[in-house]
Amino acid sequence: MMDSRWFAAFVREHESALHGTALRLCGNPTDARDLVQDTLERGLRSLSRYKVGTDGRAWLLTILHNIFIDRCRSRTRERRADVSAEEVEERIAAPEAEAQPGWASISPEQLNEALEKIPEEFRLVYQLHALEGRSYIEIAEKLGIPKATVGTRLIRARRRLKELLMPVATGGGA
Repeated sequence: MMDSRWFAAFVREHESALHGTALRLCGNPTDARDLVQDTLERGLRSLSRYKVGTDGRAWLLTILHNIFIDRCRSRTRERRADVSAEEVEERIAAPEAEAQPGWASISPEQLNEALEKIPEEFRLVYQLHALEGRSYIEIAEKLGIPKATVGTRLIRARRRLKELLMPVATGGGA
């Protein structure tokens, strides 16, 4: 028979899984404890729906996930309710300009100058891949090197170009 004593034993069996999942979802112990508590309350209220012999852990975790999703939805609605219609109209009428990424301000001339400063083995692989659109296999065959070496050289070329170009893009000078 399923009663409160049975439910208490049932909870002890699955409590650590509930707490672990709640902590991963919530990100902090206080909210996780609240989520587990609400899960157990709802589970006890709907105990008549649980079928003995089925996966109790899955049943409780489903309740936990549903409560978590409900909370997320209500927080989203609360945030929307805090914004007046006038504020929404202002935001739509005057959208904020998005900041461009640093690399967007790099000119082709700056890229060519930086390419000249990196070792030829890296420059050649970068040019074949990034500028000519060649695959790793095509580059490996053309240069007579293993495909893995193409990848390594490409990574090193990109890293070196970033070191050379990002100070230019952020206004720090090279």
